Amino acid sequence: MFFTLLFPLFFLIIIGFTFGTSGTGETSRIRLGVVNLDPNAINVNGTISTNSTIGDAFVQGLKDANFTVREYNSYGDKDSNGTAAYDISNGNIKVAIIVPENFTETLSFQYSNASGMPIPTKANLVVYTDPSDPTGSLIAQQGVLGFISGFIKAYQENVINQISQITPGYRDFIKVLTDPINTATYEANVAGRRLRWIDYMVPGVLGLALIWAGLNRASVTIANERTAGTFQRMVIAPVSPMTVLAGKFLSSLLIVYLSGLVLLATGVLLFQVSLYWNIPLIVALIFLGSLTAIGLGLIISSLAKNADAANAITIVISVPLQFFIGAFFPLSIMPVPAQVFGETLPFTKFVEVMQDSMTKNLPLSSLMPQIVYMAASGIALFAAGIAAYWWSLKRL
Repeated sequence: MFFTLLFPLFFLIIIGFTFGTSGTGETSRIRLGVVNLDPNAINVNGTISTNSTIGDAFVQGLKDANFTVREYNSYGDKDSNGTAAYDISNGNIKVAIIVPENFTETLSFQYSNASGMPIPTKANLVVYTDPSDPTGSLIAQQGVLGFISGFIKAYQENVINQISQITPGYRDFIKVLTDPINTATYEANVAGRRLRWIDYMVPGVLGLALIWAGLNRASVTIANERTAGTFQRMVIAPVSPMTVLAGKFLSSLLIVYLSGLVLLATGVLLFQVSLYWNIPLIVALIFLGSLTAIGLGLIISSLAKNADAANAITIVISVPLQFFIGAFFPLSIMPVPAQVFGETLPFTKFVEVMQDSMTKNLPLSSLMPQIVYMAASGIALFAAGIAAYWWSLKRL
């Protein structure tokens, strides 16, 4: 029951609550450490300075941006408890930022030459990431770099406004030089409303329902009967073999529809997904996808010697298969051979059509190429499953 019905639901709930909820802000999920060395004494033009105004503002800005911030006295090493390096190595933080001793002094132009002219000196922030978690570290790094970019812009505005001796015309000119390009980013109106990541996720998880509730269920229907010794009895019963097969097909199809219903209901009740509900199309698409899943399952179930063999074959096929259908992540980020393989799978077409229909409300004409591919592959695989079933009858 877990693998055929509840696994896709379990997956949806875990992923949905991890990435699909809102309220605390995405940056709050980023745990970072800050080693603020700006208060330390530094020699500036022969004078000891301990000014930490801008360094403190930087740390406070990270907190105001809703990052989960831990402060340390030193970066240290992975064996020294209480240091940033130790917490990175133990997975407590994903990124450590080192604010240098002269952060305020450089950004307030306190370095000067013998004639009193300011020496342009850049502040050097150092960012350490966790190499053992490339994905998590990349997300955290991008969040930190985005904050630093915003902090720099705010700093530029503050410095320009403080240069009172520059005439207003030149002040505006300097503002353009420091920030010469305005970039506006908008979400394309592909759905008629604002969509969240979870709104795309729910239709995609229906592809997992085909694999786990359809393929896995159908792959053991005949094999279980053969293992229990009841397959021969059904064959000699006063019903045609096709009636037996029809019963197996309908039971597997019912499980798929039940799994799909549970997943969609969970998306609506738990995550308030905003989708287009073309019920007749959804029912038809699940049926076409089920032809592929159940047909492939019948082939496995008919050829396997027993239920254990059928389960082993199904796991070898279904577990890798779920990563190539676009339910977990888009195929576009995968290597080209994996993309080519994924695009040949009817399950991938099913996920694409469900997402395009339920999130973008695309017309049937735009979905027709994928639907035709699903129908052709579904009929072909289901016919192959029937042929395998008849072949298994001849083995008795």
